[in-house]
Amino acid sequence: MKRATSLLAASLSIPGSLAQVDVPPNFVPGVKWQIVIQNTIDPNATLQPTDAVVWDLDLYHVVRTPEVVTTLRNNDPNAILICYFNAGLAQTSDCDYDSRWLDSGLLGNIYDPEEPQFSDERWVNIKNQTARDWMKDRITLARDYGCDGVDPDNIDGFLNDEDDDNGTGWDLSQADYVSFVTELATHAHSLTTLQNHTLLIGQKNAPELVEQLSDALDFAVLEDCKGLNDEEDFTFCEDFQAYITAGKPVLSIEYPSTLGDTETGACNPDGTSDEQYAASCATDQGNSDFSTVLKIQGGDGELNGCTQYCSGGEPGTEVVVTATDPELDGETCPSNSTGTS
Repeated sequence: MKRATSLLAASLSIPGSLAQVDVPPNFVPGVKWQIVIQNTIDPNATLQPTDAVVWDLDLYHVVRTPEVVTTLRNNDPNAILICYFNAGLAQTSDCDYDSRWLDSGLLGNIYDPEEPQFSDERWVNIKNQTARDWMKDRITLARDYGCDGVDPDNIDGFLNDEDDDNGTGWDLSQADYVSFVTELATHAHSLTTLQNHTLLIGQKNAPELVEQLSDALDFAVLEDCKGLNDEEDFTFCEDFQAYITAGKPVLSIEYPSTLGDTETGACNPDGTSDEQYAASCATDQGNSDFSTVLKIQGGDGELNGCTQYCSGGEPGTEVVVTATDPELDGETCPSNSTGTS
């Protein structure tokens, strides 16, 4: 069910303590999107795809290379920029890591001892108010740099703490994350973007929290909700139909193994295999009206510029590569890269 015209033109009423949300009129279920997290998109290259309305980019790539925002606006003045940031963990590449997190006493265990590539990420004590305020500062920073929304990742640390495992180091529960994300949402909705809309905030995965969060948040970003790459039969697309029913976009990512090379990040110009295309793009698992992109998973290909769209209608179509410039990833953080609540 699409949003009513009056809501698009005016505002979306959010129950509870959250303020009304002024949503861009082109931010609707089925909107075409692109996500590039691996490297900074090249602001000097021709933007591909030209018709993507929503762009999900790393917050600190945008902060280090703000010309990226100009590139998006020049291509489409009504483009919607969502800025990804790590809400559940802090990592060494974050612009506020050394100045805030490093010696704060608010960092717990590393993300996953069995995945050494993530050894630079540690779980944050989201029960602590200072940690929450610093994450809200990241949201303010996103607004200041021209982002229209935020994509806060890793809001499912409670899974690491089940059965008294305490994998995060902080013994976190679902209730802790619901409280945390709701506070972030209240802050985001208190801000007005440079495009004169409310700053939007989404739910990243964590299907266990949909019932508690879908009224308060503005969209969702899902990874592998069909479980195509999981050994266990764990699917969760249908859980997020609550967003579609409310007229909110669900931005979905599937990871077919034949789309590209995970080690080099090279994109297969013919896209993924016919079989994997069909499995990834079928809309029979509760993913009706989702905005689905196919991406490479793992290594240097992890969420890079290589993308195939299901909207092409058949295998071998709509394969694009958004140009990136990895050298920009290491640009020095500007002095104003912490934000203020």
